[in-house]
Amino acid sequence: MSVLVVCLDVNEGGNRDSSEDSRYVVGQGEIEELVSIVGLEDPENSHVNCLLEALKVTKELEQAGEKVEVAVVSGRSGVILSETDNSLARQLDLLLEEVKPDSAILVIGSIEQERLIPILESRIRIDAVDRVIVRQIHDLESKYYLAKRFLADDELRSTILVPMGVVLTILPILSYLVDIRTTFAIITAIIGVFVLYKALDIDESIAIIPTKIREMLYSGRVSVVTYVVGVGLILVGVFIGLVNMPTSEDVGGSVTSLMGFIHNSIPWVALGGLVMSLGKTLDRVIRNKQVQTAHINLIFGIISTAIVIRGFSSYFLQQQGVIGAIGLAKTKIAGLIEIGPLVWTAEEHLAIFVGLGILVSVVGIKMAPRIRKMQSKAK
Repeated sequence: MSVLVVCLDVNEGGNRDSSEDSRYVVGQGEIEELVSIVGLEDPENSHVNCLLEALKVTKELEQAGEKVEVAVVSGRSGVILSETDNSLARQLDLLLEEVKPDSAILVIGSIEQERLIPILESRIRIDAVDRVIVRQIHDLESKYYLAKRFLADDELRSTILVPMGVVLTILPILSYLVDIRTTFAIITAIIGVFVLYKALDIDESIAIIPTKIREMLYSGRVSVVTYVVGVGLILVGVFIGLVNMPTSEDVGGSVTSLMGFIHNSIPWVALGGLVMSLGKTLDRVIRNKQVQTAHINLIFGIISTAIVIRGFSSYFLQQQGVIGAIGLAKTKIAGLIEIGPLVWTAEEHLAIFVGLGILVSVVGIKMAPRIRKMQSKAK
């Protein structure tokens, strides 16, 4: 049984070119030469320790009588993590095709690189993951040096020091303008938003937005216009919700104000989402592509969700007396059948809206496959 000791490199070191995929390196002699190249270029590069650990594990397995091969796979470093991951995946496929091992031992140099484990695990059985921890000298000079290196790192500065600076700057300003509880609430909210921003990789999503917009503009898609219209409708909904929001001071009144905002804004927000979804669906129809079931379900899902949310917000507002009873005026159908007047209680009104939302959702689920069948027959 053969074992592959592989070291995944997401750093730019050695003679690797970041403009294209780097070629993987196989064999102890080649990796020893690579250690010299990387070490001479940057002696502080932690990847040197990772390479040496891979060589050490290889020799230990050879002494134990195992058939072992060692390799280093380097991915192209890009702004978007997926570019690096795809580059590593391509090189791994080529390496495994050449070596054909039965299992692998992964050597990594940091906790951050543990996200690369699924890339290898999806292709071959992993027997072990060896993470290299470099020992540091814990004296004053070493700590000063590490702090200096930390301050010189642009990414760490923007991730840690910038939020700290913002908080320390606005703290005295808010303390002067409002009470301490409000100040604490605002600061914790800012910190929470920043943590979510980093945890959800929103910065990476924002980085690719210009590219996506440029592609959509050049391709002449209808969804470009519908997205703009949808965002405009959502902003209108937020504005109308804020303008018509009931004002109050107590805790219960705050809930009522929130319900009033939702009640007035949800039709516009739902309409904006509906326009966006219809634009994406229309793009597929224009290009003679089959409309996916998910697109159809999304349209009906937006409508049904908006109806249910509107019903619940109306229920709360009726209970607080913000809006009056809702009903049906006296009407005649075809001049023969007379209906009404009907007045519904808050509970009846809620039940009607919830039932209507469920009905719309079921209709969407039933219609989606039929629409796809009609498209298939038309082709």
